[in-house]
Amino acid sequence: FYALLALKAPQSAQKTESQRARYCVGHIAKTSCCGRSPIAQMARSVVYVSAALVVANAAARLGGSARRERGRRSLTDDSFIEQVKESGEADGLSGIIQFKLDKDYTHVKIGYAAAVAARVADDADCGTKATRLFREAGKHEAKHVAAGLDLWYTMDCGADDEELDAHAASLRASEKVREFLAKGDHKGIAVFEPQIVHKALAVEKDAYRSLQTHYDAINLDGAWEITTGDPTVTVQVLDSGLDPDHPDLQKHLWRNEAECQGEAGVDDDNNGFIDDCHGYNHADDTGTDLLGDGSHGTHCSGTIAADNMNDGIGVAGVAGGDGTEDGQGNALTGVRLMTSVGFGSTRTAGFSEGLVYGADNGAQVSSNSWGYKVANAYNQAILDAIDYYNDAGGFVVFAAGNSNSGGCFYPACYGEDEFHGAIGVAA
Repeated sequence: FYALLALKAPQSAQKTESQRARYCVGHIAKTSCCGRSPIAQMARSVVYVSAALVVANAAARLGGSARRERGRRSLTDDSFIEQVKESGEADGLSGIIQFKLDKDYTHVKIGYAAAVAARVADDADCGTKATRLFREAGKHEAKHVAAGLDLWYTMDCGADDEELDAHAASLRASEKVREFLAKGDHKGIAVFEPQIVHKALAVEKDAYRSLQTHYDAINLDGAWEITTGDPTVTVQVLDSGLDPDHPDLQKHLWRNEAECQGEAGVDDDNNGFIDDCHGYNHADDTGTDLLGDGSHGTHCSGTIAADNMNDGIGVAGVAGGDGTEDGQGNALTGVRLMTSVGFGSTRTAGFSEGLVYGADNGAQVSSNSWGYKVANAYNQAILDAIDYYNDAGGFVVFAAGNSNSGGCFYPACYGEDEFHGAIGVAA
């Protein structure tokens, strides 16, 4: 599937067939799609789906300014409050509470957002201060303000309390949210929600190309006859991180040149993040350690852009180029990989900020192999971040899950309108 994100298609394909193929992407798991079996559809439409994404990208750019205001759930919605209770009992909450201020509230409008956030934190009674969910973003801050991202705040209500285990932290967050919402004084607040636990959805003519039989199912060799990946396309992988020393990934790492060539410990490019040469570890809050927790992020990155034709090393990436280089050893084909870490070595966090980071720093596609444990549960902050990514002209791709369920599992299930939403992939 990642090939569909990176490959280009002839202009002649970008009409009726591409529109039909785009519809099919969201229905791969069904027994039929547009009159064909899923595998047959994938094999026949590998080029057309690519074209559909190009068309959708253009539509998102054109449609961003026309975006309508989303209707938000009520703070006193009984079904939401019951869901918070059930999620807390099922260890489904992280212990973090996040909220968004009402942009039309008088004190917010006149510049006292921080004071309003402090009052909300006091009323929530978690014993911690509220800080911005999306940090000040330097040269990108004006865009964040325009999108309302500066109005999001977060506070710890048990996640980092060493005396609480995961179950106790989940229960405490649930209790605090329900107590706050029961008070009835919600002046200045648009959204108030517990952060849901993020679950990694992992299933663990190069040396192992012959073992990659799933590539044959989508006729990837045929797609490679058209292109092996465009170096102007940057794919963000928001996952457990990436091994920067892996020999099969060296030629396709995204580079933030101002930081790579800059001074250590300084935000050289004024984007709000320090030392983010190849991406950022949002969970552990560092730009110098992108490995995070485990190898799944490296696995996903290899599927996308492991170096092809590199003397039999490792696997083949669907958009890993054709092996051509310039005189300096730099790959002339293949997409570039931007690393964002949400599953860190010390904590699991930073997913909404990670999505916004990708959009701000030029990634056209965000790959996300994670989701939530409970059907129909979502965090509004994540949906806002997806909308922001779409408005920047990018696609956000999520795994639909590995549990063989027909439930609506977010964020893969999210679709706001024809211009905003995630591409959910089931296989």
